[in-house]
Amino acid sequence: MIKILAVSDVEKNLINKKKEKVDLLINCGDLSPGYTDYLINEFKVSFGVMIHGNHDKRYYKNSVYDEENLKFSNIYKGFLVLNYGYINLKNYINKNIKIAGFSGALSHGEKPFHFKEKDVKLIKNKLCSKVYGNKKIDFFISHTPPKLINTIKDYDDYHKPSYKLGRLFQKIFPNVWLYGHIHKNYTIDLLDFKINGKKISYLLNTVPYKFIDYDEELKRIIKIKDVTECKLKEVEFIKLLKEE
Repeated sequence: MIKILAVSDVEKNLINKKKEKVDLLINCGDLSPGYTDYLINEFKVSFGVMIHGNHDKRYYKNSVYDEENLKFSNIYKGFLVLNYGYINLKNYINKNIKIAGFSGALSHGEKPFHFKEKDVKLIKNKLCSKVYGNKKIDFFISHTPPKLINTIKDYDDYHKPSYKLGRLFQKIFPNVWLYGHIHKNYTIDLLDFKINGKKISYLLNTVPYKFIDYDEELKRIIKIKDVTECKLKEVEFIKLLKEE
């Protein structure tokens, strides 16, 4: 089993009262470097993976994005930035867990902090040889959520799910999809979902955090914990039609 702390957008004063060790920290964007650094130290994190949100230029000197950050961040030791990438954790912490990530909010601005629908092909093309070669994705992480029927609605022009990410979801059907950007105070709607299809997938909002116990052998979630009891809305998977 692997213990995961997934976070995004809102900085909470998390204290590790039980002195538990977290195997993996997942940052879904829009958190300050200092806060992420605090979590790494507080929970003795073995490894960290992140994607960028639309407020993450602060990670770079003079707010200038540096291409070298597509690999290891020059800010955190052992913190991997997955802007539109794929890794297997067995190469880092000896856990056979496959993670893909895609940075940015669906809005106008420069990559990787913003993206347009057509940009989703960057990660889709990269995953073709991985997923279609029978290598299932355990976790997909993004800032903007995917558009799936009967899940997240459009809240405004800057806070809405991505149709192309939704198409990608139905193509790869990951065990878990983690996202941020949609704050819980925007809505009274449930933002965490159990998707029932040929198999089960979870679409989970990480604002402000989720603690997840995941069985790497059985490839399923054992436990989810957040600020309050995590309430999941169960929905049947319905395919998105192609946009005209």
